[in-house]
Amino acid sequence: MPINYRVISNKKYMWDGKTYDNEGDALNVAATYKKDNFDVQLIHEEGKHFIYTRRVSVASTPAS
Repeated sequence: MPINYRVISNKKYMWDGKTYDNEGDALNVAATYKKDNFDVQLIHEEGKHFIYTRRVSVASTPAS
């Protein structure tokens, strides 16, 4: 079982809780997370694929 979070480049990523046997499936799910404004890291270990995500803050511009 993978760890619940990883620190990559000084940023904390949380595991999505799923183990993917197929890289294609993992890539499809990762693409969905990216569309929802998540920063995504795909990790390959022991023939399995794991997705770690972190939410990307979207800066809004103040109303003038």
